[in-house]
Amino acid sequence: MAKKTRQLFKQGRSNNWTTQIAYCDSDGKKITYKKSLGTSDKQEAWRRYEEIKSKFDDLKEGLRFTWSWEIKSKSTEIKVQTVQDAFDKYILYQEANGLKSETILGTKDAYRRMVISKCVPPNMAIKQLKTINLEEFKTYWTGKHSPNTINQGLNKFKAFLNYCVSKKWMLNYQNVSSTLHAKPVSYFTDDEFKALMDALETDELKRAVLFYHQTGCRKSEPFIAKRVGSTLIIPPMKKNPEERRVQLNEVLCKIHDEMMARFNKRKEFVKSDKANWDWWYLGLKKACKQIGLDQRTLHDLRDTYIIRLWAVTGDIHLVSRIVGHSDIKQTIEYARFTPHELLVHFPSLNEYLKPRLKMANSLMDATEIDATYKNILEVTDGGRTS
Repeated sequence: MAKKTRQLFKQGRSNNWTTQIAYCDSDGKKITYKKSLGTSDKQEAWRRYEEIKSKFDDLKEGLRFTWSWEIKSKSTEIKVQTVQDAFDKYILYQEANGLKSETILGTKDAYRRMVISKCVPPNMAIKQLKTINLEEFKTYWTGKHSPNTINQGLNKFKAFLNYCVSKKWMLNYQNVSSTLHAKPVSYFTDDEFKALMDALETDELKRAVLFYHQTGCRKSEPFIAKRVGSTLIIPPMKKNPEERRVQLNEVLCKIHDEMMARFNKRKEFVKSDKANWDWWYLGLKKACKQIGLDQRTLHDLRDTYIIRLWAVTGDIHLVSRIVGHSDIKQTIEYARFTPHELLVHFPSLNEYLKPRLKMANSLMDATEIDATYKNILEVTDGGRTS
């Protein structure tokens, strides 16, 4: 049997007062809560006892507290016991430090994905979080999200883990690299793009997809840019540290007006800009799934624009400047596609690609070969000269 409630007593050789409260939990199980009051002063001990007594009903419900004298504060705090407790406090910490709502939303999204991947049950004891295997998160989401999205989620969750370590809620965890190989260049061929346009549900969506296809804009850029006449001025971003300009024709200007009208109308009831411009992204993803291109994303329209620009110009430095790559190495990835290959995928660019098909053949027909080496060019079969 649990001992009866003992308000104040001293135990063993300690001079500090202790209190003990006995009660039954919701299942009828007898519980004894014993706590050292951390003082030999009886008057102060009674004050601390009254603080514990005021939380008696909460203690019976299973809550645990960090008492005011333990943290040298004027108030009692609920003790962080689970991962969810810790995450709630982390969000409050971010808000108190003035982080942007978009940043906080990204943190919540990273936590949600971590829970979905079953790496972190919300009710897991915070001390057990040190055993987290972040590789499982990477494995679960690989193929479902782009490497960049996975990396961002990992980095945001690791910031939360570091916060927990700094608070001494948990010990150090096994870190993993956030770097995954960048998503390879993935574009829509002429046939695939036609199938995509046919699968899109509305003409409005078709016009928006055509806008991305013809401008090479990233998902957010049509909405964060400023338009002066027919020039779309895209501000510096993390991926593009310099301002970029995109020239729109009359049709593209009208489509941009329509996209902005939709965006501004949705602002009235959508909680964030990211969720707002995802309307176009989700419409494209739905159509891609219908035509068997599940892994394609809105960014693949940008890849399509860049690869077509490379096909038309053959000048990788010019392409890099036009699309706003911060490093030519990014653009070189597109140059590995040969004109022969691109002509198969983009017959619409025939007039630009055919002049680039002139390549020396393997026998160097246009070169005079010394008679000494001509014999090695004879094809043999099983050691016999044909």
